[in-house]
Amino acid sequence: MGRDTAAAAARALRLLNSPDLRHPPNTGPTARRSANATPGAPLNLALVDYLEATADQVISHTRKVTPNPEPLPLNLDGLYDWYVRNTLGAAEADRRHRDTLIELHALEHALRLGDFDAVRPHPCPACGSWGVFWDPAGNRARCSDRDCRDDEGLASTWTPAQLIAQKIQRTEIWRRNAT
Repeated sequence: MGRDTAAAAARALRLLNSPDLRHPPNTGPTARRSANATPGAPLNLALVDYLEATADQVISHTRKVTPNPEPLPLNLDGLYDWYVRNTLGAAEADRRHRDTLIELHALEHALRLGDFDAVRPHPCPACGSWGVFWDPAGNRARCSDRDCRDDEGLASTWTPAQLIAQKIQRTEIWRRNAT
């Protein structure tokens, strides 16, 4: 956690905010056809909403923890550096929340960019096996272990937030036991 994760999250956020991804994908035929009665949105609105919600989470937590934070960066590239700088003197619980949020955003950004292998370094929270993979249809991580099933007999599934919460908990246990 920390600087490397914040840098990875910032890099992924910069890619998500690129002009190529902000425009809606062209999924229809490219041949001539009659014009729509209502033109499509010039931007990928789902991505714009996602970027706004992500920035909102970071900004609101910073303002809650730090009464007079530095001015916001001019673009999203510096958002996570700004976040870390302004929460350095925060209470331990607030710093843990910051680290969790940065880890979660890094994973969510990677998944939005199509890097489904980003869930592979996380063990299954239920059985501990390293066979977790991303299921884009269900928008959740699944455990590939045949014996790892939920109450209905289906494969165990996990949200990115659950994977990150388990990672943070594991890291805290390792840190506590290291001394």
